[in-house]
Amino acid sequence: MPPRDDDERERPSWREIDQRRDRAGGQAAPRQPKVPKKQAEKLRLQALAQAEALFKGKRARPEYQKDLRKLEERHGTKQFAAYAKKFLEEYGLPEEWGALTRLLDYPDAMVTQEVLQTMAAQLSARSRVEQQGFKGRLQVLALTSPYAEVRRCVEEILARIAR
Repeated sequence: MPPRDDDERERPSWREIDQRRDRAGGQAAPRQPKVPKKQAEKLRLQALAQAEALFKGKRARPEYQKDLRKLEERHGTKQFAAYAKKFLEEYGLPEEWGALTRLLDYPDAMVTQEVLQTMAAQLSARSRVEQQGFKGRLQVLALTSPYAEVRRCVEEILARIAR
């Protein structure tokens, strides 16, 4: 059996290993100056906020809040439908209860049904006043909506709530 390459190779002594380690230690990067605790905590919180904003996507940006206010301002005007369409294309369906309530006036049956389902899903986390307001809004929609799909969706939600 021929000798293995591992056996032929000369292994370094412990002294050589220590010398190599000492030489490498002298070439280490210079230490960074220590940051005061208050400043370090502030930097940590900023980094955390940036990371959360990254995961939330467009909704964490200041533009989202600005556009949400514009949606609220245009509610009840002729500009509402066009602006709501632009808002929905940009951000999708909002999570905020007030914005969802306003979008119930959007003249698209599919969007209205999505809004109703989203609000129904959030209903248990809402206050009693908000729950009663939503139920009242459902009853009005059941009577006045020009869309049969919306009226059917409202009836289903009302049946679920009554249980």
